[in-house]
Amino acid sequence: MAATESEHLKSLIISTAQELWEDKDALSTFLNVVRRSEGFAKLADTLEQSEVRPANATFYGVKSTEFQER
Repeated sequence: MAATESEHLKSLIISTAQELWEDKDALSTFLNVVRRSEGFAKLADTLEQSEVRPANATFYGVKSTEFQER
């Protein structure tokens, strides 16, 4: 089954948050942009409140692997 556009976007958001994790200013700016996207504000809030780097998107049940390292 093909992944939905929403799953692709969620995977991209999580992967980008992983990459920006050490640069808190950049991460905060990115998550503020994500919050303006319909349907992803809760994900942005969850990522920002986390004290540890997010796991790979597949950990969250996202089926898309389009943006993940292989």
